[in-house]
Amino acid sequence: MKEEAKTGKTEEVTEKAPAIEIPEGALSIVDEGATPDDDTDDLSAIQAVLDRAAEQKKAVYIPPGNYRLSGILTVNGVSLLGDGSDKAILTSTNPENGSIDMQGEGAVLSGFAHVYETTVERGNGANDKNSITVKGASNFKILNLLIDKSSTAGIFVGDESSNGTITGNSLRNTGADGIHITNGSTGVTITENSVREAGDDTIAVVSYEENSQTTSDITIRDNDVGYGSKARGISVVGGENVKIENNQIRDTEMAGIYISVEKEWDTRNVKNVSISGNTIEHTGTRIAGEHPNILVYASQGNIDEIKFNGNTISDSVHGGIGVWGSGEIGNIYFDANKLENTKGLATNFKSGTIHSEGNIGF
Repeated sequence: MKEEAKTGKTEEVTEKAPAIEIPEGALSIVDEGATPDDDTDDLSAIQAVLDRAAEQKKAVYIPPGNYRLSGILTVNGVSLLGDGSDKAILTSTNPENGSIDMQGEGAVLSGFAHVYETTVERGNGANDKNSITVKGASNFKILNLLIDKSSTAGIFVGDESSNGTITGNSLRNTGADGIHITNGSTGVTITENSVREAGDDTIAVVSYEENSQTTSDITIRDNDVGYGSKARGISVVGGENVKIENNQIRDTEMAGIYISVEKEWDTRNVKNVSISGNTIEHTGTRIAGEHPNILVYASQGNIDEIKFNGNTISDSVHGGIGVWGSGEIGNIYFDANKLENTKGLATNFKSGTIHSEGNIGF
């Protein structure tokens, strides 16, 4: 099908095949009385199958149809699988209490859609209003889901979750970040996802001083994000050892790439971030925001060893690249980047030790 983006361009959006085949012996949610395409609540039936599958170490299958959930669904170390997001749909009917929570070891979500029937204001940002919440899980996978609407985040990974894969998902119309990795989570790979019209950042790595650990060792690669999203594109606001590679970032209201330590939210230091091969186009569109396409900003703490290599940065609204703030900014490297069609300053380097070599346009 075709989807009209905020740019006025028409994009092809194709359904992906399920990443995981339904294994023989998988338990069907209809076995406990879930009934598709009607007005009945299927939450208790689906939860019962998931609980039984955990005991029997089996996967759970969602047959084609639309199933209704009145509250939070908990997936604890189980694979919950559908035949594709155009066939298997879980619809949350309570905008305040509709998350699918992932826990335990080896949980998998694949091949279905999770949508909210209605949403409410982000408000207190409660995780109960996310689409997917990963709560201290390890070796988890979120594959080829369609996430349409949430009152807060689309996919939220917290509570020191580890060794996760988030691949091939399509997210749109989230109330907060599209994909948010925080609370000391580590070893998470985020690849080949599409994020449209996020209510905040499209993909964010965040660490707060109140967290016991820093969010670290995150890879963000080959994602296509922006298209009317209301804050930054890809951000690291407190974190270590982050790779941001070969992403397409377009039409966000604030900076396309944002590396920051924020006093405003009491976030941790940032160290060792590699930003390479990305295309950042027409970001920072919010007039009052005045964000350049790329912004490195510290209002407290320390940012150091940030490397920009081989990125294409174009069609800015408020400038190409900015580095500033009252916090301590160390080594920032720019190698072989291309900056073009810039409105405002090509570069605005007010802080940090800037290393620049082989760039075009600055």
